[in-house]
Amino acid sequence: MQGSRSRRSLPKVKGKARISPRDHFFHSDGLTLHYAEWGDPAHETLVLVHGNRDQCRSWDFFVSELFARGSPDPHVVALDLRGHGDSDWSPPGRGYQHQDFLRDLAGLLRHLRKDSATFIGHSLGGSMALLFAGCFPERVRKLVLIEAVGPFARSDGDVPKHLAQWVEEDRSRVEKFFYPTLKDAARAIRKRFPLIPEAACDHMAGYGTKVTDRGYLWKYDPRVRFPSYSTFSEGQVRAFIQRLNCPTLLIYGAEGDFMQSPRAARLGLFKNSEAVGIAGSGHHVPHERPDGLAKVVAAFLREQPSPIPSPWQGRGQSL
Repeated sequence: MQGSRSRRSLPKVKGKARISPRDHFFHSDGLTLHYAEWGDPAHETLVLVHGNRDQCRSWDFFVSELFARGSPDPHVVALDLRGHGDSDWSPPGRGYQHQDFLRDLAGLLRHLRKDSATFIGHSLGGSMALLFAGCFPERVRKLVLIEAVGPFARSDGDVPKHLAQWVEEDRSRVEKFFYPTLKDAARAIRKRFPLIPEAACDHMAGYGTKVTDRGYLWKYDPRVRFPSYSTFSEGQVRAFIQRLNCPTLLIYGAEGDFMQSPRAARLGLFKNSEAVGIAGSGHHVPHERPDGLAKVVAAFLREQPSPIPSPWQGRGQSL
C-alpha cells in the first residue's frame, strides 16, 4: 500500500527561478521506492533524507537555495523513505525499524551506481544517515546532520517494557486525519510548527497529501507514528559516532531546544566536525530557514577535507 503518485507545480522561492526535479522509482527489499533528482548524475551526489512523517519534496526550497549559490554544482537526490511520500508502505507484519531505513539508503546507492555520497539528513533522516555512516564509513564522503545526533538511547531496564508495548499495540487502529481542503492541511502544519512559512506549509501539504473520498489525507503510513522496537543503548550509539571518519556538519535550530537535549552531549564525540546554529529556526530547519541552511551547507561542501581530524570543542556558532 502506498501514497498517491502525482506531480504538482513547484512555487518560486523568493523570486528565484524554480528548479523542478525529475521523479524516479527503484526496487529495493521488495518495495518500490521513490526519489526526486536534480542536477547531473556525473557530479558528486548529495543524498537528502527527510524526517519522520515528512517526504522528499519538502527539500525543494533548500535545493533551490543551494543551486542558487552556484559552485559546487551537485547531483542531488531526495529519497522518500519507505512508508513516506510516494514510496511503498511496509507490508503487514513488518514495521519501520532502523535496519529497514538503512536498507533504503543502501538500495538507493546501489541503484544510482554510486560507491559513495554525501548525506544530508534531518531529524529521523539524520539519525539514519549517521547509522549508515557508522556501518559503512567508506561510503560517506561528508555528513550533514540537522537536529540529529543519532537515535534515542534506551536503558537496559526500558527495553522489555518497550518491546511488550510494541507487541501488544493494535496497529490496525490508527487515527487518520482528513482535511476538507489543501489549505486546511497546510494550516495544520503551520499551527503545529509556526516557524514554517506559509508558502512552505502550502507546498508540503500539496506534495504530502493524497485525495480520498473523505478529503485530503497524509501520504505517510500511519504506522510510522509508532516508535521502532529496534533499540540501542547510549554506548552503542556512541560506537557508531566513533566510527565516523568523514567531515561532519552538525546543524541545529537556534530558536529550538536541541542544545538543551540530553543528546547534545554527543556533539563532543564527533571528529572533524563543526556545530552551527541557524537563527530564526527551531527543529524544522530545512523548512523554516532553507536560505540560512543552504548558506552554511554550500560553504561546507566547498571545503576540502582536513587531513587531520580535529574534535569540536563544544562551542558552536550561530548564523
